[in-house]
Amino acid sequence: MRFSLLLLSALGLATPALAAELPVTAEFAAQPAFAPAYHAMSTLPPWVSELKATSVPVEKTSIDGKPYLLGHLCKPHDCAAYQMEVVFTPDGHKAWGFLSVVTNGALYQMPLGEPSAPILAALRAAYATNNPEHPGCNSPAAGKTDQPTP
Repeated sequence: MRFSLLLLSALGLATPALAAELPVTAEFAAQPAFAPAYHAMSTLPPWVSELKATSVPVEKTSIDGKPYLLGHLCKPHDCAAYQMEVVFTPDGHKAWGFLSVVTNGALYQMPLGEPSAPILAALRAAYATNNPEHPGCNSPAAGKTDQPTP
């Protein structure tokens, strides 16, 4: 019992010392030795950010009865693994994206621009339409949207 109390006391005293030695994550990532790696990790690839992508014509669509424009981009020479669906408002004031990356057979997806649930569902459905052979893309999570109009 005495050993347990001594061990707990030692751990209690050591924990603040360990925490004081390491900065919080934001300060750590801002340090010159780590900032370049952090920024490289948090930057979208050039095929997305600089629009150096293969793409298709934008099409008109309706989401929750409202008009939008829907587009599709992919990384040149690697479209199967790197894709992005994009929804724009007709006036161009707002856009949302859905970045999809297949790595080692696993699908990773990330919404961009904080889409609402109906817009996210439309983005997922667009990915599923463009990738009917990919496992999991036709799941209920893929969502439902109105059909594109010509």
